[in-house]
Amino acid sequence: MSRAIDHLVLCVNDLDAAIAAYGKLGFTVTPRATHPFGTGNALIQLDGMYIELLSVIEPAKINETDISAPFSFAVYNRDYLRHREGMSMLALQSRDAQKDRDDFIAAGAAVPRVFDFERDGKTPQGDDVSLAFSLAFAIHPLLRNAVSFVCQHRHPSQNFYFPEYQTHENTARKIGKVLLSHWAADAVRDFYEAIEVDTVIESLHADELIDKYGIDDPDFSTDGFAGFELIVDDMAKIADAAKSFGAIAKKDKLILPPSKFFGVMVVISAK
Repeated sequence: MSRAIDHLVLCVNDLDAAIAAYGKLGFTVTPRATHPFGTGNALIQLDGMYIELLSVIEPAKINETDISAPFSFAVYNRDYLRHREGMSMLALQSRDAQKDRDDFIAAGAAVPRVFDFERDGKTPQGDDVSLAFSLAFAIHPLLRNAVSFVCQHRHPSQNFYFPEYQTHENTARKIGKVLLSHWAADAVRDFYEAIEVDTVIESLHADELIDKYGIDDPDFSTDGFAGFELIVDDMAKIADAAKSFGAIAKKDKLILPPSKFFGVMVVISAK
């Protein structure tokens, strides 16, 4: 059975600027939160999935990896931002991160140990809640700039998802497919099939991506996530804002090029 999307990690240099831009696009964005390991985020909650706007907030707290910890979420995203903004990671839903790690190993992925962490959160009313997560990463040598992982939420759902945050002026409902541009797209497809995410990721060669969506852009990645599909209820509710950021109309879709929107291509369509 194919894995489902939990969230997208979108790396930005200026978290406040990204929050403002996504707000202008018609999203309800949660208040900022800080991780204990140097990064910080703000979220856009959708229907059972979300978009994470992530930035380095306290670089002094980011510890370098060592032999006992071969992969670090904070180090990876810090280094990603050293060469570009964009979608750095895809998180998938999980009920048991340890079991998923075992499945990834069986599929031939390079997998560090499960990463557990906790942080504080707030309800829309300002009350404090405790949040806890377990992450299991699936690393592939061809995907140094496109890491996938599972995210097990070890807290009650009502501590995390709130109707106030899931309601958006632009009528955004959910994320469709994730788009990846890679010079070895065929080999990448085989890997995604092995870890059961081939139904949520569309892996394309750069020329295939350009042909399919009708735009070429200097910020397209050649070895990583290019962007994602955003499904809305009413295109009219997002069209003007999207066009103000440079979105291009293509048939029944609006496409935000990555050079216009924090390194990420957003393909907007109605359900």
